[in-house]
Amino acid sequence: MKYYQRAFALLLLIVFLQSCKTVDLRSEALKSQSIENAETKGRDLLSEAKLAMGYDKLEHTQVYQVNAKFNWKGIWLLMPMNTFPGNNNKELLLKLATNSFDGQLTYLEGRKKGTIQGVQSWTGYKAETNSDYLKRHECGRYIWGLATYHYLMEAPMHLPKAEIVKYAGQKEIDNINYDTVYVTWGSEAPNKTYDRLLVYVNPETKFIDLLEVTINDFFLPMPKGLQHATARYERTKTTIGTYLPSHITIQLKSPKDPKNKVYSVGFDNYEFDSFEKEKLYPIQGLSYYGLSKPSKK
Repeated sequence: MKYYQRAFALLLLIVFLQSCKTVDLRSEALKSQSIENAETKGRDLLSEAKLAMGYDKLEHTQVYQVNAKFNWKGIWLLMPMNTFPGNNNKELLLKLATNSFDGQLTYLEGRKKGTIQGVQSWTGYKAETNSDYLKRHECGRYIWGLATYHYLMEAPMHLPKAEIVKYAGQKEIDNINYDTVYVTWGSEAPNKTYDRLLVYVNPETKFIDLLEVTINDFFLPMPKGLQHATARYERTKTTIGTYLPSHITIQLKSPKDPKNKVYSVGFDNYEFDSFEKEKLYPIQGLSYYGLSKPSKK
């Protein structure tokens, strides 16, 4: 059975390697500039979504934590895509500094139980629970993973302030006629530096139910066929009134049937300002970047 799984994974990878076209998430109406007041309408929708989901309340916290459990669809475990090895169906704890990319992941069970992987000012480090052990590293896997899931958690809070925001029209998914908003940086057209997002705003709840994204800076080289994914959200009302993810399903490329997934992540037991922020900043002397990145030399 393992032989056939590996053979299928290799075949799948070859197919993706043949996909060379750059993904453009803009609608035809947006590309033809036929949407009036696209920027104003887009920013208004994202601001309305932020308030509807209570992200203005999360914005005023210092730190928060949540338990997470990943579930990978079998064949995808053979691909080198897992940013947190050993996480499949194992309980993890995420501790995050609000309005930043700084945070920690602690393995609560499995072969890595007690291991802490963290990122501070884009510097990775490894630690152990109940120990003074601390080792800096440049492992892109953990740095990319922590920053990415942090952003997926907080995206509704930051999207209204993005450099480029344009209303992209309506798109029907799951029998819901979503309003979509295109978000990016640098240039409206696809570029090799910045990711692009298509945000799906539910017209009834004003919640962001889906994020369709491109991924330019994955932690390892990937064919363009794997640089396009969709995050499907289920949300729960937390103790501070913010509707944060209870479940995120990751799908390859554009939105598909909800049961179709590469993997999913369940979240529960959110706590806010329940520990000192300094615990997420164990390395002395690093510049603080918050939501920015160090300039490349």
